[in-house]
Amino acid sequence: MKIFGEVILEVISATLPIFAVIAIGFFIRKKNIIKDEHIPALNNLTYNFGLSTLVFSGIVKNSFSEIFDAEIIKVIFPSYFIFIAIVFLSFYFTKTDMKLKSAVIVSSFRTNMAFIGLPIVLYAYGTISAAKGGVIIAFLMPLNIMLSALFFHINSRSSNGFKISRLLKEIFLDPVILAVIVGLALSYFRIELPEPVDRILEILSNIAVPLALISIGASFKFSSIKNNVKYISLICILKLILFPLITLIFSVFVFDTSALNRDTICVLFATPVAVATYIQSRKYSTDSEFISAVIIVSTIASSFTVSGWLFLLKFL
Repeated sequence: MKIFGEVILEVISATLPIFAVIAIGFFIRKKNIIKDEHIPALNNLTYNFGLSTLVFSGIVKNSFSEIFDAEIIKVIFPSYFIFIAIVFLSFYFTKTDMKLKSAVIVSSFRTNMAFIGLPIVLYAYGTISAAKGGVIIAFLMPLNIMLSALFFHINSRSSNGFKISRLLKEIFLDPVILAVIVGLALSYFRIELPEPVDRILEILSNIAVPLALISIGASFKFSSIKNNVKYISLICILKLILFPLITLIFSVFVFDTSALNRDTICVLFATPVAVATYIQSRKYSTDSEFISAVIIVSTIASSFTVSGWLFLLKFL
């Protein structure tokens, strides 16, 4: 068993740089180096080019058998649907404004696996873990988009309508999902990329982590936190503690998964509310200000809870 002090140093080295760069992003915007109108473009650049390339590169550089593991599928889907059922039953029948209710439900299960989860598993466990994380994101992304749109539409009674074509477009044109599909195909057939292409991808993937973290910090607006403290606190407890705990129970006691798969899943499910939740909420008549507030609070809280999960997993 590792020495207590060594584990603490490992956890700090994996998490402190992540949240320090997020803080730098916040101060960059405060100094008007990045303005509010620049943040959507920064998010799009990060997601469409940086993160999708990072996921793709991680997959094609490793063998298919190492990345695509049935153990992962067995754990993530029951954990995901059980948690959503708990959230739905906890909030749907409460006497709350419909716009707020949809925001609360969706915020509870949308996790920032891409912008925060991937950098953490990359630094804590290496490129194979990040590649596995990309596969997990690709499996859950369509469900996240569809269920978010469904809850937003039902609870907000949006006049925009629930359009299947729009959902399908969001899913099948998502750059991370496309990166995973193409990457898995190349990995399965053991197709090696030419060296110039590989170097281009390496350059693009290197921008992913810093841009993602800076964009999160630049998005923070603390003025929207004052209201609904009760719901924000409850979501943070559910998302940052209960959600990863469910995956840990399935990983250890139900399916007995490998340590790397267990740790990767648990850390990804322990991440805060996804920035994409706010972006998607703007398409519907829902409480987007609440979502903005819970993104900020859950991200700050996750700097402590994710560190706690990493610390716990080191001793399992």
